[in-house]
Amino acid sequence: MLYAGTNYHPHDWPRERWQRDIDLMKQASFNMVRLGHLCWDSFEPSEGKYTFEWFDEVMDLFAAAGIRVVLDIATRPAPTWLHKKYPEIDLTDASGNRMEALTRYMEDVGHPVFQEYAYKFAETLIVRYRDHPALHAFGLCNEFGSGSPSFSTAARDRFQNWLADKYETVDRLNRAWATQRWSRKLSSFHDVALPVSGPIKGAPERLLDMWRFYSDETLAFMQGLSRLVKRLAPSARETTNHWSENPGYGFDYLKQYGDIVDLPGIGFYPGTNPEDRRALTAACFFMDHRIGELGRPIWCLEFQTGDFGGYGSPRKAMRMYAYLSLLHRAQAVCAWTWRSMLGGEEQYLFGLVDHDGEPGWKYGEFRQIAEEFSLLRERGLPRNVSPDVAIAYSFESLKVAAGNPSYYKSDYTDQVLQAYETLELANLDCNIVNLRELRLNYKLLVVPGHAVMDDASAATIRAFVERGGTVVMTAYSAKVNAHNQVFDTTLPGALSDVFGIRVGAFVRTRSHTPSENAGGLEKTELRLERERPIVAFGESQYEPPIDYYEIVETRTATATASFVNTLERSPAITRNRYGKGEAIYVAVPASTAILKPLLASLYPALGIEPGPATPSGVAARTLEDGSTLYVNTTGEDRTVTLASPGKGLLSGVQYNGELKLSAYEVDLLTN
Repeated sequence: MLYAGTNYHPHDWPRERWQRDIDLMKQASFNMVRLGHLCWDSFEPSEGKYTFEWFDEVMDLFAAAGIRVVLDIATRPAPTWLHKKYPEIDLTDASGNRMEALTRYMEDVGHPVFQEYAYKFAETLIVRYRDHPALHAFGLCNEFGSGSPSFSTAARDRFQNWLADKYETVDRLNRAWATQRWSRKLSSFHDVALPVSGPIKGAPERLLDMWRFYSDETLAFMQGLSRLVKRLAPSARETTNHWSENPGYGFDYLKQYGDIVDLPGIGFYPGTNPEDRRALTAACFFMDHRIGELGRPIWCLEFQTGDFGGYGSPRKAMRMYAYLSLLHRAQAVCAWTWRSMLGGEEQYLFGLVDHDGEPGWKYGEFRQIAEEFSLLRERGLPRNVSPDVAIAYSFESLKVAAGNPSYYKSDYTDQVLQAYETLELANLDCNIVNLRELRLNYKLLVVPGHAVMDDASAATIRAFVERGGTVVMTAYSAKVNAHNQVFDTTLPGALSDVFGIRVGAFVRTRSHTPSENAGGLEKTELRLERERPIVAFGESQYEPPIDYYEIVETRTATATASFVNTLERSPAITRNRYGKGEAIYVAVPASTAILKPLLASLYPALGIEPGPATPSGVAARTLEDGSTLYVNTTGEDRTVTLASPGKGLLSGVQYNGELKLSAYEVDLLTN
């Protein structure tokens, strides 16, 4: 079963408009709607006074229309009355200033007062609607991981308690934080301050623990909501469109996701310009990240229809996005939003229906999506796959790299996306995994820029290779231990014997200017290019766009690629047999330019079959029934060479030898 629908805000519109909107949704073949988000005070306008009667009518109207409801438990943003009664739940900035709740996500999620009221509201909402015939699932609030943390004294006190639980003694904390440096030793946990004060940031060890603390608070609150749903409405599904990957806040989703989400969810926002290939790749990566190793379909609880000040994507691109999401195991797409809002922060974020309530051309395009989705219900959708390839993702490495930009100059997320794009170009499925707890079996594990190498992650890689797996790890990996201290043993830390190498020196291919002011002299960013490394691999040479490479010394490993125009002429790729498997190290940051030929050379021996062959910009997957879904993600015509003739289910065209797709066009080729 596939679902197509929208996000609807009945509290924004007069009662007499509701039926008209629902009729339009029904005419467009919508079978799902998401309701209730971002409007706690529409249900509870003052403490303990609930006004659900208006929403009962909304739910009844959708039940009568046969449209299923995903009902968000709207605990964020907190209502004004709660902020005024308990200003301690307000966010405090890094300079210690309490901030007024001027927009959404300005409450301290970890504060016990906020949680007390939020859980009370959540319980009341769940009990009221758990048996409603329109209810299909509860949403665990909206976009956890967005906003910013609070640097209040209350958050500091909670951080101190969190550290005491983790380290037990202050001596252990002092060792973990290397407090002998610069005379920063702690006498008790009460000496701990949050390691951010205005523009000043503390030592890297402290910063990593701070982000772990905020992450754990977010996870704990989400788990509390999940437990309420499971206890009070055990037959209901649950999902959430969190934003764990948010570079400014976020949380460690893979640490605990199996205990929180029933159905993974996402806000699918590749942007209104499909030409932005990084954004398009990231939107797909985030979907696979949310799925993790759950093996369940994902719901696009928000799906881009317009943008801030942008009416919409090019014609047919929204439909293309919908089919691209199907390739990445989506089951539902819910347009954000139904109607362009008249006021508030999103007054010029355009929906399917214009400001005056009249449908725009996007309504027709989404209607086409919904009608076609109903045709595909017997075609093996949503996709259920068991990938042979996994990519390791680390929230902690994201924070570590961002916290020390003088060394980690290649953006962590960009490195992960480079690895992911390599598989996308081969139309290969993959799972995004947590190295601390690998749940499934894979033939190939890719570890891009994984700076933090804790004991559990190192043990996972070691065991994976020992059992016969092949791992590919790239530069910047295994630099620091679980405390964010650089290893005092041979790099890559805890794994040098597995890879059979030593990584010591490295080269900046461009002039280096650190963010720190060493020596009290202002340094000039010269932007000089000193080297342009070329990698000789097989019969070809490759020039990855990098500004850093590592000088690798082989121990038991064999060099299978080398730099040919650098001073050291050191190995660029090494391979080492370990146990029954093989550990491969790439001496440059993860780059599609070098990973594409490397991984392609591994597929045959590993028994990994790439997906359908397509020209650049065309994504494709073969479905369970043998049909193949092709999606042209570009604004130009593309021609796919076919091994056998077939008929397009969506186009009705008989293809012989070639499948021609116009800009942003899609088709499902049946035998």
